[in-house]
Amino acid sequence: MSDFVNKLYKNQALFYKVFLFVLTSILIVYLLPKGGKFKYDIPKGKPWQYENLYAPFDFAILKTDEEISAERQDITRSHVPYYNFNTEKPEKVKEDALQEVQNVFADSTLQVYETIIDDFVAETVDRIYEFGLLQESERLGPDQLVYLLKGNEASEIAYKRILKQGEIRGFISDEITNGGFSSFKTELLEVFFNSVEPNVTFNNELTQKELQSKLNNISYTRGIIEQGSRIIAKGEVVEGNKYNILRSLKAEYESQVWSKSNYNWIIVGYSVLVAVALLMLLLFMRKYRIAIFQNNVKVTFIFFNIIFMVMLTTLVVNFNIDYVYVVPLCILPLTLKAFFDARLGLFTHVITVLLLGFIVPNSYEYMFLQIIAGIVTILTVSELYKRANLFISVGQITLVYIIAYFAFTVIQEGNIDDMKPEVFLTFLLGGLATLFVQPLIYVYEKIFGMVSDMSLLELSDTNSRLLKELAEKAPGTFHHS
Repeated sequence: MSDFVNKLYKNQALFYKVFLFVLTSILIVYLLPKGGKFKYDIPKGKPWQYENLYAPFDFAILKTDEEISAERQDITRSHVPYYNFNTEKPEKVKEDALQEVQNVFADSTLQVYETIIDDFVAETVDRIYEFGLLQESERLGPDQLVYLLKGNEASEIAYKRILKQGEIRGFISDEITNGGFSSFKTELLEVFFNSVEPNVTFNNELTQKELQSKLNNISYTRGIIEQGSRIIAKGEVVEGNKYNILRSLKAEYESQVWSKSNYNWIIVGYSVLVAVALLMLLLFMRKYRIAIFQNNVKVTFIFFNIIFMVMLTTLVVNFNIDYVYVVPLCILPLTLKAFFDARLGLFTHVITVLLLGFIVPNSYEYMFLQIIAGIVTILTVSELYKRANLFISVGQITLVYIIAYFAFTVIQEGNIDDMKPEVFLTFLLGGLATLFVQPLIYVYEKIFGMVSDMSLLELSDTNSRLLKELAEKAPGTFHHS
């Protein structure tokens, strides 16, 4: 027992590295997606380089984003809005209008024409409210269909049949003229204007509810590919419907519910690959950076940064895959270069990007962009303590992202029409996030107790209070230090 304790004490640094290696591997495997990975790349616009591909199971063909967007627009454009019809208002208006007749017309006129006028007013009110009176101005086309709600019943009518507030004067004037009451036009107009009120209102809540229900019922698939059907033959160009079918197969393959046996094998596979990648990093430090390898704090710091970048990328991918390039991955080589050297920073960056290839879609494109950006970071950033150098380097890194993405898009699409401008914005945001490397380095210094190049330069500044005091009290020591 004492021999075991002695060995444990003598080799505690090695045991700690093994523990750190295992813990880091477990955390990274935990963060990786647990579904199966589609084993083929889908090179849009290029010949299929693999053997003939047959459907391994039945799956549905996914609609493209453009098809879904067009379908949503068609539903929104053709959606029939709802209007509420107040059935009590016409009777109230009719009573008020008949009362107004008594108030507006002279008694002598009423003695002769009261019955005729009352009948005309009642009939005109009925015609005004046949399909209702709407207060709003024109908001729909005249031939647009709408639902008119009377209680629990809805009838479909043309929008133009509902009388609008702006049309009421012309409508009443025509009724007076056609009815032969032009001699009483002034009085009748006063009667109607004092009594007529809108009784139709737009039902926004029900309209939006019905519209959302229709949008929610949109099918995101079209057609079925049966098991055993040939999807694409070797040499055929991946485009059009074949590209959509391959994309659908990949989505279905990666979203399948795997059995416990499948799941366990996937975990084993991920564990082996992650362990191999991290082992390569440890062996690199063991062979070329022995001083760093022997310092457990520095090894912990490097592994912590890898876990941090993997976790940050996983969170962004789970939130919105479109923001994956907002993650400032170039902070990793910048930070390691500030504390150690460029070679270790680039090696660690490449290992991290390889691990992230399991998480992001279009992994080849992602890894190419990130590795090139990491190389540019190492080559361009010097004297990180100078803020101007950092801004220039971030600008160069962002430019490399944009140029590389532009080239990939042209290769895949064959044109620039399908290029997404919002991706360029994510590159800019990622560049801005990279500027936080300086405060991050300061935080790391406090947490891990290490000293970066920037801190060494600050400490050697002869204008600092401590060095000024040394020069005054011990000039000999100052000049020989």
